[in-house]
Amino acid sequence: MKRRIWVAFILLATTWLAAADFDPSRFQDRIHEFTLDNGLKFILLEDHSVPIASFVTYVNAGGSDERIGIFGISHFLEHLAFKGTSEVGTTDIEAERRLMAEMDRVFDRILAEKDSLEPDQKKLEVLNAELEKLKEEAAKYVKSNEFTSILTRNGVVGLNAGTGKDSTMYFYSLPSNRLELWAYLESARFTDPVFREFYKERGVIMEERRVRTENQPVGKLIEELQAIAFKDHPYHVSIVGPMSNIEHITRQDVYDYFRRHYHAGNMVIGVAGDVTPKQLRKMAKKYFSAIPEGKRNPLVFSDEKPQLGEKTVTIFENSQPWLVMGYHIPSVRHPDFTRFQVLNYLLTMGRSSRLNQRMVKEEKTALAVGSMAGFPGNKYPSLYLVFALPNSGKTTDQLLNTIEEEIEKLKKEPVSAEELDSAKTRMKVTVMRQMQNDLYFMLGLLQSEVLQGSWRKAFDAMREIDAVNAGDIRQLAEKYLVRSNRSIARIEKEQSEKEEVSE
Repeated sequence: MKRRIWVAFILLATTWLAAADFDPSRFQDRIHEFTLDNGLKFILLEDHSVPIASFVTYVNAGGSDERIGIFGISHFLEHLAFKGTSEVGTTDIEAERRLMAEMDRVFDRILAEKDSLEPDQKKLEVLNAELEKLKEEAAKYVKSNEFTSILTRNGVVGLNAGTGKDSTMYFYSLPSNRLELWAYLESARFTDPVFREFYKERGVIMEERRVRTENQPVGKLIEELQAIAFKDHPYHVSIVGPMSNIEHITRQDVYDYFRRHYHAGNMVIGVAGDVTPKQLRKMAKKYFSAIPEGKRNPLVFSDEKPQLGEKTVTIFENSQPWLVMGYHIPSVRHPDFTRFQVLNYLLTMGRSSRLNQRMVKEEKTALAVGSMAGFPGNKYPSLYLVFALPNSGKTTDQLLNTIEEEIEKLKKEPVSAEELDSAKTRMKVTVMRQMQNDLYFMLGLLQSEVLQGSWRKAFDAMREIDAVNAGDIRQLAEKYLVRSNRSIARIEKEQSEKEEVSE
């Protein structure tokens, strides 16, 4: 046991030294970039240590680019992007297109009837039955999941995608000798998409919302926090969107949204691994030049106005109580954003962090505490979250009081040099570990490219972390961590009338 502890200590110390002596040039020398004539930019992180390549398509469109009526469409499109093309996923594309058009006409009639002043339920039953019959007919021509199956047969690893409020990303890894297969499949789903199984997939998304949000107390809590914390900005709506919007999104809505946002000027593609610049440039020009050109999405014009006072919401559930606090903070482009990331390590990240040490280890009032900067995104001014899970017999009020006490200490007592250095070192170790994984590193490069203007900004992280001082932490607390700037969401157990009277 002692030997394992000693080895772990040496490894950690080695990583700390690596973070202290960080030299960005040894990474930057392996990064190449070029832009096609249509404006599509490629970033390559060359790494020939193993015959594998990771691929990321970053689309500068997410929940913040939506509007009332189509909230949740970014996530919907992410699902449909795996449904194939006119060549992949079908046995007869012409027959399939005819049936899809007919389904859409029937669905338009369903929406018109549902939204009328006096919906005819019998008519709706007939129309829904007709839609189901058309779905069954169309399914005869669908080679379900063929896009995924082709990649699986060729050794894909980590095939996935993610939708956020700021962006949508598609990523996976393949043996590097499958570079052309990736180029063909990835370009085709953005030049020749067929959003087949549309109504089936909508049902999947509706069930996903029910499972992750409507039937999950914490999911409902976070959605309510967003709703009260943001007033004017699209950050106030969850990524999956309201059920009413999901039910009303049409296939034409998705095609319109796709054409508006999925063009060369609004996308960046990253490749990390065993690929040379010459190989990637050849495949990019051959397969991705057909993506239409366009301009990158501008920032959403609606800025969130300063909050006038503390906002609160309480959900009563027969479940574990929760406390979540959200303070308004600037976007990732502001110097204070990095300072808030350092504050994470001071407050909650690591066993020696202040809230973890006091609430979890010493007083045992909380089962867990945590914090994060940039919720639900960081492209725009967002929230600094602090959350805590009460221990048995403890209340959210007790946790709130403790957190407030520790925040007041930050305002009155300068953080010691030793504590601050420990927090900054742990954060730099995290950054270094991410850089050692090609896929995670590439995700960071692409985010820096789109959100901060250049992938090179990713290499400023160490310098920016080092620059944070005790005065910065104190100013953060004084400026942002105040009651008028926060929203509080809680889950409380609903007491019966008998229990209330007995007290």
